[in-house]
Amino acid sequence: MGFDINYIIGHVDEELICPICTDVLETPVQSLHCEHAFCRVCIEKWMLLKKQCPVDRSELLPSHLAPASRLMRNMLGRLQIRCPFSENDCPLILSLDDYRAHVLVCQFNPKAIVECKNCLMKVPKDELPDHNCIIELRKIVQDQATEIAVLKHTQVDHEIRIGVQIRELELLQYYLAALRSTSPIMRNVGNQLDGYAVSHWCAGLPTARVNNWGSVVSTPDNEMHFLVRNSLRASGCPMHLLNTMVEHCHEERWPAAMATLQRRRANQAQMTQFVSRLIRPLSSGRQCLCIFGVDNYHVPENLRPFLGITMIFVDGVEQLPTDSVHI
Repeated sequence: MGFDINYIIGHVDEELICPICTDVLETPVQSLHCEHAFCRVCIEKWMLLKKQCPVDRSELLPSHLAPASRLMRNMLGRLQIRCPFSENDCPLILSLDDYRAHVLVCQFNPKAIVECKNCLMKVPKDELPDHNCIIELRKIVQDQATEIAVLKHTQVDHEIRIGVQIRELELLQYYLAALRSTSPIMRNVGNQLDGYAVSHWCAGLPTARVNNWGSVVSTPDNEMHFLVRNSLRASGCPMHLLNTMVEHCHEERWPAAMATLQRRRANQAQMTQFVSRLIRPLSSGRQCLCIFGVDNYHVPENLRPFLGITMIFVDGVEQLPTDSVHI
């Protein structure tokens, strides 16, 4: 790729013509053997097909090429060239070094990108007279609607795949749960997976503050167990942990320091330090929250659940702002 010889002003010596593109040399290189000169881009493309000089057919390898001599560069530096948009009234006459940079920004370029004053779209200058804002904007809206439809379809596919993977993971976790009694190693693996599942789940639940610990329902009946199950399921509780979290809504499954009314009263000051996570209210209207071990390493061990507990309250629970954690 050289400089178009038709735009060069004055006579051009033959040795300044690239034998491949037949235009004036651009970024010239020479063969160290035969001293023929070529545009760098032209000869590099040529050598992808042949390893011969295009002039005398002598061997030519990339290692044989070197920058053109100072004399040849000086001769090229003295040439002048008209802007290719001179036919569109560009008056500039340039050196070869300045030519490419000017062409990119020449205001007489009919393909220069300009902004429509009405719709602010950017269009080629020569297309501006025929530019119809309504048609172009409608086309953009249609294209975007098509992209949105494709994205929605892709999202559905991803959701289906994620659902399948979640079910497969739950089956694996059920399988590991069944194997826990067979090996301490499997028990540790199962506990780690449970901890990961709880951490992932509770991170998406809002935090809550308990203002009245006396309103807790510590011995829910079977009907309330059923309501708790529905609330946990609606709040995204991992399926393999659902039974455990339902069972842990009774005070018998709570940490030792909370297992009776007397102990809860004795430790109420420390219980205010709990980080609690709000789940869906029961269908009866009562509030329900979970306290997870991963949230509460700061509380005494006899108050901290190993995995998590579920608590039902008649009243006295409020949701905290999303950017705060009550400790």
